[in-house]
Amino acid sequence: MWLPGISFVYLRVRMVRAINLKIKVMSNTETMQLDLFEGKILTNDQRLEIQQYISRCDKEVLRKQNENREIMLLLDEAGFRQGIDYVNDFDVFIKTYEHEFGYSYNNTEWVAEVEVMRSSGGCQILFDSFRNGKIEMGKSYVYREGDKLQCTSITSQYRYYKPSSLLSKLKEHNNFSLRQLEATNKKQSILEYTVEKYTKLFPNAEVKIGSDYNRGRNNYSEFKTVIINFPSGSYVIYRLGYDNDGEYLHKKFDNVVDTLKGMDLLNHFNNQ
Repeated sequence: MWLPGISFVYLRVRMVRAINLKIKVMSNTETMQLDLFEGKILTNDQRLEIQQYISRCDKEVLRKQNENREIMLLLDEAGFRQGIDYVNDFDVFIKTYEHEFGYSYNNTEWVAEVEVMRSSGGCQILFDSFRNGKIEMGKSYVYREGDKLQCTSITSQYRYYKPSSLLSKLKEHNNFSLRQLEATNKKQSILEYTVEKYTKLFPNAEVKIGSDYNRGRNNYSEFKTVIINFPSGSYVIYRLGYDNDGEYLHKKFDNVVDTLKGMDLLNHFNNQ
């Protein structure tokens, strides 16, 4: 199956570069004159090494082009939608630069300007990612092994999947991100409701949002709280539930009782 734009780009680049190379591929005498004019004298072995390097670059670009085509076909056949589930920005271009040949350890290094084919981009899966309280679009390259594909940004395991299974993993990943967003929005709604509730019940108190941690042996997780500071110096901290009015006591401080010590504390209990 011919893919529009891909093979044509490769051939077009080769034709453009072939035209440019005609200027440089001359007889030995003409080449020597050109090299002398540029301030460089290249031996036949050096010119051969340049051509071999250019040929290797051509083969590598062609390999990547074919690989990109195979990945794209597997994605399309599995039901991935280009522009929605994945993008393909593979491109072929010409690069001119000074390349170092030879080796430094034996003082055979030399530099020549080369004009080679290069490629960039490829097939990238588009996925939803929950970050900083919102859904953001992410992109990740796809890799192939036989008739299976790998995209570790949307899977929990570093392995290759059948293309249809990878599409299912993409849907699962996006659904999980959506559930994270919905859970975060619900927590925020409960938090705002609880603050407003106690602000109305105790207008003389300071009601604010706080946080605390669940501490385990190897990790900890943060959770939001509602703190009610009374003018007396006493305070109550509530931890939120799963719904409105589901908050429960987390910590409290009585500025009268909790500051008593020694006999004062014992007398307070005795007088209860």
